[in-house]
Amino acid sequence: MDLTGSLQQLAEQNISGAAFLASYGMTWLVCALIWRRATPRTAALATLFQGALAFPAAIGLSFLIGALGEPRSVPDLITELSILIGTSQLLGLPFLIYLVITRRYTLVPVAFASIISMHFVMYAWLYQTPWYIVMAALISVGGVLVMATAPRQPEDVGPGRVCWMTGSTLLLTAATFAAMHLFAA
Repeated sequence: MDLTGSLQQLAEQNISGAAFLASYGMTWLVCALIWRRATPRTAALATLFQGALAFPAAIGLSFLIGALGEPRSVPDLITELSILIGTSQLLGLPFLIYLVITRRYTLVPVAFASIISMHFVMYAWLYQTPWYIVMAALISVGGVLVMATAPRQPEDVGPGRVCWMTGSTLLLTAATFAAMHLFAA
């Protein structure tokens, strides 16, 4: 099997990563609610660590859709590459931690959204779909525009809206991939 065929099988088996997009989309939406109800420090920490809930949920959802637990139809090198791409965003954690330590809490969501959008670009190649580039651009540019146009007071409005926009974009992309998968079958 050629590389393109392997990547297409990976995309089909994983529904182009829909389980991860849906799980993380939900936790970003929860963070949007937390920004409305908690202190900026608590909300920033929730945003920073939302992956601690999203990742196990994504793994569980992946098992439910058959993306995990079944024999992989792709070479091990492709699996290793997908893991590297997935963990690439961890390199942004020191910056996010710096923002929290220096009490720049309201910048955490927009910085985090920018970091995740960068790692999504690589998934366009892995899953052979331009939708990841579109989603990444919407999250990155949208996050900055939302923060730039949000009122300064109350200070939770901009970060909450960034979380809402990011979560909604992730969920919409997951739904798009699920629909494309269903209609292709």
